Amino acid sequence: MQAVVPRVLAEIEAGRGARVARVVRFSGFGGRRAGEVRALLDDGTVVGSLLGGAGDETIDSAGRDGSATLVDVVLGDADAIAAGLGCGGLATVLVTEARAVPREFWAALASGRPAALASRPGASGPDVIAFVETAARSLDSYGSLGDAASDENAGTEAKKALRQGRDSATMAEVAGGMLVVETFLPVTSLLVVGEGGIAVALGAQASYLGWSFVSDPGWSPELAKKVASLGAADAVVVLSHDPEVDTPALAAALATPCFVGALGSRHTQSARRERLRALGLDEETLARIHGPVGLDLGARTPEETALAVAAEILATRSGRTASCLRDSDGPING
Repeated sequence: MQAVVPRVLAEIEAGRGARVARVVRFSGFGGRRAGEVRALLDDGTVVGSLLGGAGDETIDSAGRDGSATLVDVVLGDADAIAAGLGCGGLATVLVTEARAVPREFWAALASGRPAALASRPGASGPDVIAFVETAARSLDSYGSLGDAASDENAGTEAKKALRQGRDSATMAEVAGGMLVVETFLPVTSLLVVGEGGIAVALGAQASYLGWSFVSDPGWSPELAKKVASLGAADAVVVLSHDPEVDTPALAAALATPCFVGALGSRHTQSARRERLRALGLDEETLARIHGPVGLDLGARTPEETALAVAAEILATRSGRTASCLRDSDGPING
C-alpha cells in the first residue's frame, strides 16, 4: 500500500480520483507478497500491481459506480505461474474509490501511522469507516458505515486486528451484508541491543524480510527513545548479557506492545527476570519475554540463529504455533 499512497493522495488533493484494489482473501497461489495494491487513476494511469497483472481486466471492471466492490479473480495454474505466482487459485479483491475513503486514512498511511479500514461492499448507504492509531495507541475514527452499532462493531474488529501487529484483511457476514476489515501498518522495525555475529546475521535477515534494522551495542537515552516509539508490528531482541544494558533495555521494551526477545541460557533468563521483578514488573509482563528467543530449529551458527529468531517473531505476530504445515489442516498462508 505504501508504494501507491503518495500518488493516490496527490490525486485526491487535485480533485481527481482513483480506484484502489487489494486482495482481501486468498485461496491457493502459493506464496505471495503482502501489501500489493493496484490503483487505476482517472486518467487511465496504473500505479502498483496485483496478482502479477493477471486479473487486471476483471479488477478494472469493478467499482465504476464509486461504491466498495468485491470481485473474484480465478486463475488456473498456467496463468498464475506465468504471472509469477506459485500456483493457481482464487483471490477476492476489494475495489474502493479513493475519494470515498476519509482523507485522514490516506494521510495516516503517508505518515507511517497504523490504520484500519472497514468497508461494507455493496451497501446502499455509507460504506467505509477509517480508524487511525494515535500516539497514545487509541483509535480515532473517520467516516461511518451509516449507524452507530455498525461503527462500534467495526471499531472493535479494527482494534483487534491492529493488535496482531501485521497487515491483515478479514471478511465476515454481519447484519446488512459483508464487513471487510483491513489493517495497514508501517514497515516492521527490528531493534537489536548488543553486538557480535548474531547481530550482524539479524541485520541481514531483517533486510531480506524488508524490515528496518537498528543495532546498538549499549544502552543510551537515544536508544531508549527509539524503543519507546515501537509498536505492535516491531521487535526488540536483546543480545547483551550486561545487566547495565539488558535490564533497562528489556524494561523499556516491555512498556511497548512490540515483540520482546532475549538471547541467553535459561540461567541468564532467570537472572534477568529477577532484576526486572526488582524494578516492579509483574509476572504477566515478564511472561511477554521470549527468552531464550527463537524457534527450536536446532540452530548453531549466527545465521541459523537469526533465522530462528525471525521465525519466532513472525509466528508470534501471526498467532501461529509454528508447527509443521504437514501436521496441520488450516490455511498454509498467513
